[in-house]
Amino acid sequence: MTSYEIMKANIHFQNPDRIGLRFDRIAGKGDVCRIFVLPPKDKRDNSKTYSVSKKVRPGDNEYDEWGCLWRSDGKGSSMGEPCNIALEDLEEDLEDFQFPDPKAEGRFDGLEEALKVAEEKNLYVQLNSPQCIFERMHFLHGFEDTLCDIIELPEETEELARKLADYQIGIIEEAYRLGKGRIHCYDTTDDWGTQQALMISPKRFREIFKPQYKRIFDKAHECGMDIRFHTDGKINDILEDLIELGVDIINIHQPNLVGVDEISKIGQGRICFEASVDIQTTLPTGDKERIDREAKELVEKWGTRQGGFIGVEYGYLDAIGTTKETMLYELECFEKYGTYKK
Repeated sequence: MTSYEIMKANIHFQNPDRIGLRFDRIAGKGDVCRIFVLPPKDKRDNSKTYSVSKKVRPGDNEYDEWGCLWRSDGKGSSMGEPCNIALEDLEEDLEDFQFPDPKAEGRFDGLEEALKVAEEKNLYVQLNSPQCIFERMHFLHGFEDTLCDIIELPEETEELARKLADYQIGIIEEAYRLGKGRIHCYDTTDDWGTQQALMISPKRFREIFKPQYKRIFDKAHECGMDIRFHTDGKINDILEDLIELGVDIINIHQPNLVGVDEISKIGQGRICFEASVDIQTTLPTGDKERIDREAKELVEKWGTRQGGFIGVEYGYLDAIGTTKETMLYELECFEKYGTYKK
């Protein structure tokens, strides 16, 4: 089977030869070609070259196109964080706030070249458009203010969520138009969990955010794209909702936090898990026995022989205090336990 076939068979439980793999940054190995939404031409540094093949993040003390001012260490050890409030008052400022144009010139520069390379290698193509709704909301409005307004201004918060969903829908539509069906997956992110629970109540999630996710995910499926959703933290209370919404792949980096057995009972055989060995409790130890045991457990309890599992790297090695050698050993373990005997 080709890499594309391996991925599709895992995602849709169609009897792959092995699990899917995505270790492109660490090992230059895997079944996936990731492409990235670019800032529009009028918001770029003209001294740089831009291509969908390379993710663009604002540097330290730089504004993004949403008006967020970013702080970072400049080393790429993390994504950095916004340090201003671009949208201060939902009641007063939301109506006049200028949202970026998802179909602006330059969003997909280099797309044709990237797709040709992916097709030569028979790779599965994922379009990364991060900070879907909740993350972009609190980047713009501030984390504390966002949590307060979810309770105190639910109608205004819902309107902001709708406008952010409109942006993502526009990205999907433009990717479909330009890619002509050759982009296989819409890939987005929203971290929803703390170490103990969701950041908001499941009730508020379902009232405000779930309908907007449905609009986005329905559009992606309409355009023939699978949906990959990354979310960190203890998100157990909304996993069933994400399955109901049609998420095809869920990316989880903290399997011990959510509980391997608990998550298995909810999702095994129903959603494709893309997971690493736990980035908090296991990978930083470098303990080969623990890594081996956990990789085997994830393949067996989150995947099935019919599919449903993708082994994935974690790219920010310094942030979690681990090494390239440890990550390569994780790959070795996934390869050992993820090959299915026919």
